[in-house]
Amino acid sequence: MTGRKMHMKAGLLVSFFLIYDLISKGFILSLEFLPVALVASALGSVLPDVLEPPRNRRHRKFFHSIFFLALLLMFLENIYTVLLTGDLADKVTFGLLFAGAGYTSHLVLDALTPAGLPIVGL
Repeated sequence: MTGRKMHMKAGLLVSFFLIYDLISKGFILSLEFLPVALVASALGSVLPDVLEPPRNRRHRKFFHSIFFLALLLMFLENIYTVLLTGDLADKVTFGLLFAGAGYTSHLVLDALTPAGLPIVGL
C-alpha cells in the first residue's frame, strides 16, 4: 500500500493533467471549477480505502478490482465526452469526472504494488 498521502498526491497530479487536456481541447475553465476539480480528485483518490479499509479482511475486493476500474473508465469516458460537447458542463459533472480520475489513480497505484488488484474481487 502506498499510503493516503501518496494517493492524494497522485490524484492531484492526474487532475492537473486532465485540466490541461480539457483546456487544450477548448474547454473554458472558470476559476470556480478549479477548487471543485482539486477537492474532488483528492477525495476520489482516497475513496477506495474508505469503501474497503486496508485493515479490513475485505480490502481489495470489488471496489479495488480490475473489473471496477474498467467500469469506472467507461463511465469517465462518457462524462469527458459530455463535458467537451458542452451538453452538461456544470460543477457536479465536472466534480464527478475529477473524483473518478482520483479514484482511477488510486487503483492504478494499487495495481503496481506486489499484491496487485483482483480481477473481480467478489
